[in-house]
Amino acid sequence: MSGGEGQKAVKFTVRLFGPLSEKFGTRTLEFPLFRGATIQELAERMGISDMLEQGTKVALNGEFCSPDVPIPDAAEVAFLPPVSGG
Repeated sequence: MSGGEGQKAVKFTVRLFGPLSEKFGTRTLEFPLFRGATIQELAERMGISDMLEQGTKVALNGEFCSPDVPIPDAAEVAFLPPVSGG
C-alpha cells in the first residue's frame, strides 16, 4: 500500500457465519484496509456486497449497524446472513 500520510491502514477481524463461512472456508479473516473505509467497501472488496442487499446484517464490535459505518482499527466486523427455517 503506497500513499501519503493520510493513507494509513487499519487492521480488523471479520467474522463470517452460515453460507459466508462456507464460501470463504473459514469463520474468521483478518483484513487491512485504508483508514476511513466502510463496511460497504469491505463487502465490495470481499465480493459479497450483493448479499447486503439480500438481507445480510452487519455488526461492528458486537452491535448491529449500517454498512456505511467506517471501520476503526482493531475492530470486529461480523456478516450475518438471514436465517431461514420453518
